[in-house]
Amino acid sequence: MRTPLRICIYGAGATGGHFAVKLARAGHDISVIARGPHLVAIRENGLTLRSGNELLAAEVAASDNAKDFGVQDVVIVAVKATAIPLIAPQIAPVIGHDTLVVFPQNGMTWWYPLKLSPKCPTPPKLPIFDLGEAFLKAMRLDQIVGGLIYSANEVEAPGIIRNNSPDHNRMDIGAIDGRGNDIIADLRKALSEADIISTDPGDIRAAVWAKLLTNMSGSTLALATGNRSDGTRDDAALREIYMRIVREGLAIAAAHGFPLDDKLDPERMVARLLNHKPSLLQDYEQRRPMEIAEIVLAPVAFARSVNLATPTLDTVAAIVTRIARDRGLLSPTIGGPALSPAL
Repeated sequence: MRTPLRICIYGAGATGGHFAVKLARAGHDISVIARGPHLVAIRENGLTLRSGNELLAAEVAASDNAKDFGVQDVVIVAVKATAIPLIAPQIAPVIGHDTLVVFPQNGMTWWYPLKLSPKCPTPPKLPIFDLGEAFLKAMRLDQIVGGLIYSANEVEAPGIIRNNSPDHNRMDIGAIDGRGNDIIADLRKALSEADIISTDPGDIRAAVWAKLLTNMSGSTLALATGNRSDGTRDDAALREIYMRIVREGLAIAAAHGFPLDDKLDPERMVARLLNHKPSLLQDYEQRRPMEIAEIVLAPVAFARSVNLATPTLDTVAAIVTRIARDRGLLSPTIGGPALSPAL
């Protein structure tokens, strides 16, 4: 493996900050894009990660401008989907001919329609898909890597990240065109050596649907009830609603060419819910823009595009959309006729 890899983490918040600490301590050349008090704290004191009984610190280069870092081997875009439109016009300075650009956002992703198999139904028109033109000005299709993060993190204070899943931190990555290359293998190895499990997920879009099902069920119910994820696990009525949403999600994924019934079992999924406040609820409480469109309304739109009834998802989607909108955390244009649940 090439050591060290030059890795820029674009967005050193909860998960990005966690990965930055682990990769820097594993010997890689890490730079981070951050802003505000978090950036000031990183510049002054580095990044600190609390994970279980461990307190890990790392010095990383930090800036709010990608021009300060130059071309990287890997760029991990660790911002949330709501911030992705801001990244496209800023990311070019860290991308060279051989740079991999990893997009591990929650929910439906901007690159999903690109290189999609013609055997799959045409996806609905979603606002996030419009970002393709802007990103492709800075990178080629073969440089784009999809990613799925399974790791529970929170920003405890500026410069300090708390990991709530010390025994389970994972990022699966795969090229959107289905091809592998040496740099992807290098990155998987680098992540694994940094105590971040990284495996080949196979079809990256199937993996996106699998992660989306976990978010559209557990995260939305946590938001709707104001409870941590395991509150659903321990409530019989909520358990049933959770499993109905998962079953509807499995039907949506299958209708769009990605059957997952042999990989995901609703009973097992609900039993594994963590004592963790999911990012949707964190964002709501901290009055930050919310990923409702990508996590909740996107699967609703996919269902509508193939005339698939999803009554439980529709109901929960309508509730959490209103919750987010009433606090001013969802654009008025999101959840319009094309994305609103059809009740």
